[in-house]
Amino acid sequence: MDTAAGPSDPGRPRPPDSGEPGGTDASGRSRDALYAAIETDGQRLAIGLIRLVHAMSDRTELNPTDVQCYLLLKVGGPQSPGEIADGLRLASGSVTGVIDRLVDRGLARRERPDEDRRRVLVHLNDERPADRVPSPGMRDAMTAVHAHYTEAELAVIADWLGRVGPALDGVASAMRPQ
Repeated sequence: MDTAAGPSDPGRPRPPDSGEPGGTDASGRSRDALYAAIETDGQRLAIGLIRLVHAMSDRTELNPTDVQCYLLLKVGGPQSPGEIADGLRLASGSVTGVIDRLVDRGLARRERPDEDRRRVLVHLNDERPADRVPSPGMRDAMTAVHAHYTEAELAVIADWLGRVGPALDGVASAMRPQ
C-alpha cells in the first residue's frame, strides 16, 4: 500500500504523532499498525454488510442479489440492465430475473428514456414508502455510532468513504477476467 502522505524530507525527524510513514498516531500506534487495524476492521465491516444484506433478504423474502440490486439502484440511481450486471458482476440473463422480481414486487420499474427509446433504464419506485426494502434500526444504530465524533471527524470519515468506494470498484474491475 502506498503510504505517501505528500512531500517529505527524508532527513527531517518525524514527530511521534505526525501520522507520516514510520510515525505514530496520538494513541501511539504506528502507521503500519493503523493500516493493519483498518484492513482488519474493513474486513469485519464487509462481513457485517453481507450479514445485513442477508437479514434484509430474510425480512423481505427477496433473495440477497435482489436486495443488492435494490441498494445499487438506491445509491446509484436509474441504471440500464447492463450497468446493473456490471455493478453486481452478474450475467445479463441473471440480471433480467433480478429486475423482473423487483418489478413484480412493485419495487422498481423499467422505463425507456425519450432521447433513446431503444434503451431501458431501471428506476426504483420510491413513491410508495411501504414498498421500500426495510433496514430497521439502521439510522438509529449509525446515529449512535457517530454521536461522539465531531463534525470535522465526520467530514474525514465521509471523505474516506467517498474515496474507498471508487478504489474498491477499481480493484474489482481489475480482477475481471480478460
